[in-house]
Amino acid sequence: MPSRIVGYVGMKIRIAPIGAYISVLTFLAWVVFNTSEAPSDSYVRGPSPPSAPQPASEEPGALDEEALLRDRTAGSIVPCAVPLSWHIARVDEAFGLSIADARVALTAAAALWEEAVGSELFTNEPGGELPVRLIFDDRQVSRRIQLGFNAARAELEGRQSELDALYSQLQTAVRGLDNRVTSLNDTIRDRNTRGGAPTEDQARLAAEGNQLDAEREDLTARSREADTLQRELRADLERLEQEMDAHENAVKALLSDSVARPRESGVYREAVHVRGGMISSVMREIRIYQFDGSDDLLFVAAHEMGHALGLGHDTVSGSIMSEEFNETELLKGAIAVQPRDVEALRSLCSDL
Repeated sequence: MPSRIVGYVGMKIRIAPIGAYISVLTFLAWVVFNTSEAPSDSYVRGPSPPSAPQPASEEPGALDEEALLRDRTAGSIVPCAVPLSWHIARVDEAFGLSIADARVALTAAAALWEEAVGSELFTNEPGGELPVRLIFDDRQVSRRIQLGFNAARAELEGRQSELDALYSQLQTAVRGLDNRVTSLNDTIRDRNTRGGAPTEDQARLAAEGNQLDAEREDLTARSREADTLQRELRADLERLEQEMDAHENAVKALLSDSVARPRESGVYREAVHVRGGMISSVMREIRIYQFDGSDDLLFVAAHEMGHALGLGHDTVSGSIMSEEFNETELLKGAIAVQPRDVEALRSLCSDL
């Protein structure tokens, strides 16, 4: 009674009921290619609320008689204007975040700076001079599509692991069955060489053989079911890979057509008015485009608040003012204004 289990091809796959994932991801991708940034009252020219006159910066091209908001990754042209009053001016519904939740995150970001410096640096006031806008655009949609693909991939790989375990169990069961069949055949041959088994032993051995046959049929059926699952998973993998390739190519094309569009998670923007060589007024704004969870939002907000205080980017990983996130520290929940951040701010603002 030779034993055999239907073979399978090991493969890196994703998930069985993948149709719902692909439908959702397809819709999100469509949104990417049809999303344009909603109009904002921050893209303005003209007068802004007056502030105390200050000497104008000599930075080339930084100041115009007609003010225009510009990204300021090097920090505010007018630093140390504390306390800065901020308010939540916009939270796009697609974030799934309430204005109250956004206010909590910004309050926590301000507290990071104030606790580290030991001074009041920010206040939250209706109509404050520093509006904060959470703007949902193609950056966030693209990110969510990628996260969706990652989730689909992870679930498919989990199903593949389960299937691999099932095949391993079946193979172990078949080996055990083969050993039992061999033992039964050896027993029957031994009895036959001795002139045959007693009637009661013959009945027992026949029943044992029937039981082994039934177990083999069951293992064969389970093996066929596993092979069917493997084929379904392979088909789902191919579909997901095709969707991923199509979306990646489309996103690349979108990005190539949007060279001028910033890709940051957030930006600090500023405009100034100059009259008679003096800064007569300043407009400020923080825009936040994408974040993955509350800790990520806290980091982005604290970073842009640092720009509002006048700080530029730091080259050291782990600093709040580092140009790129330190994901390791983020995962540890160790988001904090570092001593070097404080030192940089006090070097810029001697009164702090």
